[in-house]
Amino acid sequence: MTAVIPWQVNARDQAPTPEERQACMEDVFRLCSNHIPSHVAILACLRSKYASLSQQCRYVISSRDTGKNGGISK
Repeated sequence: MTAVIPWQVNARDQAPTPEERQACMEDVFRLCSNHIPSHVAILACLRSKYASLSQQCRYVISSRDTGKNGGISK
């Protein structure tokens, strides 16, 4: 018998959309490249370096953390 363990992915840790990737790509390579390819680790890294992020990437991270899409498709 196999047990099924449901889990819910926290919305703020879901894989980024293409628009979100584009907005944060330079920041990821500049600040968090050692976490590639794990999107969960990259998001944690970006959050920890929030003050150093570009304006567009800060917008993406804050929108994810507040649950708003802020005009970026999700």
